[in-house]
Amino acid sequence: MDWVAGTVTAYVDRWGIQPCGEMVTTSSSWLVPGRWHNRDVMLKVARVAEEAPGGRVLAWWAGSAAADVYELSDQAVLMNRADGQRDLADMCQAGRDDEVTHILCETVAALHDVSAHSTAPADLVPLSLWFQDLISPDAAWRHTRTIARAATMARELVQATGTKEHRVLHGDIHHGNVLDFQGRWRAIDPKGLLGHRAFDYANIFCNPTTDVALSNFHRRLNIVSQHSGFDINTVRSWVIAWCALSVTWTDQSGGQPWTAHAILSEFA
Repeated sequence: MDWVAGTVTAYVDRWGIQPCGEMVTTSSSWLVPGRWHNRDVMLKVARVAEEAPGGRVLAWWAGSAAADVYELSDQAVLMNRADGQRDLADMCQAGRDDEVTHILCETVAALHDVSAHSTAPADLVPLSLWFQDLISPDAAWRHTRTIARAATMARELVQATGTKEHRVLHGDIHHGNVLDFQGRWRAIDPKGLLGHRAFDYANIFCNPTTDVALSNFHRRLNIVSQHSGFDINTVRSWVIAWCALSVTWTDQSGGQPWTAHAILSEFA
């Protein structure tokens, strides 16, 4: 059966949620802040099928450096709502980028550690499929010289990944997806991927703004390398591969991936 999007009203009624703020609509989801059993919660209802695995992964992490999940279906997830005052993007702009990068690395490591103790959820998307718009033979004719080189690198990285480095991946770790929950940093909005654990560090390098990303690129390489245990060249290769995929997706949608494009121009 084909996946069908749910509705906000259906899940508000089904789970007995009291909305208490403006609904936010994104390209992939509806987000509704509310109250549920005397808790501050966030209802996320997926608008597209690719969002569905994220809720299952969030629940599988069971609060280990991730938001707590109270209710779950194939279309929606009800989670606790971030209530802290700290913001990683603001901290970066205040000159605390090293500290923020350490926080993001610690969050990634804590999420990956769950894979060592629990069987992975079903229906995760392998990186070999996630990268298809960049690495498939049908995509090659559209590539510029820089993207073509990055596509070759990405293909080699994906094909060379052994099971030792396989993890359940968040897939979208950045400064807006790790939030302050009562003084504890926790991740939200995973994509639900499976593959080389180095991939989860790559999007850190593209955020929160282009100027911050470029000026801290080499410092971030060193910090991520130290945290992850990968050499700097491995980390850099995954960053370049991710940036090329981001550029490819944004070109297809008619947008401008300024930061990813800038990183490729400067460091590829």
